[in-house]
Amino acid sequence: MGVNKILCTVPSTAVPRSAFLRHDINKIASFEFWEGDSLMPKEVLIEKIQHFDALLTDPFHEVDNEVIGATDGVLKIIADIGVGYDNIDIDLATKNGIPVCNNPHLIQDNVADMTFALMLAVAKNVFKGNQYVKKGNWVPGVMTHHFIGHPNSLLGLDVFESNLFVVGLGEIGTEVCRRASGFRMEVTYYSRTRRPEIEKELGLKWVDTLEEGIQEADFISVNAPLTKETRHMFSADQFDLMKPNAVLINTARGELVNTESLYEALVKNKIAGAGVDVIDPEPLSSDHPLLALDNFISTPHLGGHSVTLREKLVEGVLNTLEVYLTSGKLTNCVNF
Repeated sequence: MGVNKILCTVPSTAVPRSAFLRHDINKIASFEFWEGDSLMPKEVLIEKIQHFDALLTDPFHEVDNEVIGATDGVLKIIADIGVGYDNIDIDLATKNGIPVCNNPHLIQDNVADMTFALMLAVAKNVFKGNQYVKKGNWVPGVMTHHFIGHPNSLLGLDVFESNLFVVGLGEIGTEVCRRASGFRMEVTYYSRTRRPEIEKELGLKWVDTLEEGIQEADFISVNAPLTKETRHMFSADQFDLMKPNAVLINTARGELVNTESLYEALVKNKIAGAGVDVIDPEPLSSDHPLLALDNFISTPHLGGHSVTLREKLVEGVLNTLEVYLTSGKLTNCVNF
């Protein structure tokens, strides 16, 4: 049997090549890496894909009908280094007999940590306070031991004993709820699948509509997958239902939230603030009006990333590919 050829679209700036090359899969496969500083251009992917047995990609590369149509019956498997796979045309891959595998059970803790990092940063005006100091506004004579010494714009919101509404109780949503218990938060959740065992363990309350959970929430954590049904699940109607002191946190997918509606809600003070690690589109243009708002915090899709996790993600996806290419056994497959 010949050596399997794997095309890897993950940029070298994102993951060191050494993480791939020290894995045992190199005994039965060879890699071709994309060495650009940014994403592999789609036209390059289309040109190359017909020569490879496996595609190792990430959530930022679109694998649509053009890409899958160019495989010419050669491609055996698509493996995504991340958890989400909404970048891949699953139906078409299935019709072409191509299994698609993702990389679950690894990023939930990091994303849950980022959820609370954003929640606390917005609620406690961390970045406003940082700028207040850096601009020289914290000067001798200003009382620093009591809130009356600072302007109202720096006063924050209580996170402890507040109401948290978690949208999507998968692995990440569950870990968000675990962290919420440390803040003595009252947690309500909405999910396509009810989880009675998690409700009992963590003391959660389930609601059967998104709107019911929104209305009483102080903080809303978006942790749902992106599907045709969930796209723009947060739009003008949902923002109109929120309390004026509510804070929206999105660490799932940008398209779950209508960006224009989010801007309107923030600029009109319909909600108190928002912290997002994902946005639609990614990235926002530097002159986007959202970026001028002081009640909006954005990070560049960092939630699932850490030095340690990066190594685990590489090992996980390569294990999946190695098992399939040596035995034909599928692990973490989402379509067969």
